[in-house]
Amino acid sequence: MKITGAIFDMDGTLLNSMDYWASVPCEYLISLGIIPDGDCSKRFLEDGLRYWYEHEVRIHALPKSLEQVSADIYELMNQKYNTVVQLKRGAYEMLERLHSHGVKMCLATATDRPTVEFILDKLGIGKFFSRIFTSGEVGVGKRQPLIYQLALEHLGTDKRTTYVFEDAIYAMRTAYTNGFKVVGVYDKNVFATEDEIKSLCHLYLDEDSEYRFDLD
Repeated sequence: MKITGAIFDMDGTLLNSMDYWASVPCEYLISLGIIPDGDCSKRFLEDGLRYWYEHEVRIHALPKSLEQVSADIYELMNQKYNTVVQLKRGAYEMLERLHSHGVKMCLATATDRPTVEFILDKLGIGKFFSRIFTSGEVGVGKRQPLIYQLALEHLGTDKRTTYVFEDAIYAMRTAYTNGFKVVGVYDKNVFATEDEIKSLCHLYLDEDSEYRFDLD
């Protein structure tokens, strides 16, 4: 495919971190003496921390503020980033190949900047990205297209040859419906069928792809 620019999600797209993002919120509730319901992980992954928190406040009357809970969960996740989170198989080689072909790349992620900067440095991939965009700094999540629009403006590449790499179907849908080309990346923590994902993608990288695809 002809590609001049790439906007990458991080967790679940480049990193194997979604298993931990799925488990940490439930582990956190248990640490507070709260038994999580069966949809705890799904709610967190699909709706994000704020809506997950508001649900838990309604159901379990969490004794902490959103800011405190967010800090606690990030502290737990940062332990995972520091010890067990790794790149998905083939991700580094893909980034290296895109870079060697002159593709401009940046990152668009819901994870907070200190964590992003730490893990990019730890895994040696920060050098591939000219800028990091975070949902927190942009002010809206990926159910709105602003983060992708700002990333495209930064890259300065033709939208027709700029691809958004995502694992979450809601983020793919946002990018797709706003005229971006989408590369869907398999992650087992995505609550959607392969057919649903493929309907939004110009290219789908399945579990065995190791990020291999043709470059013009």
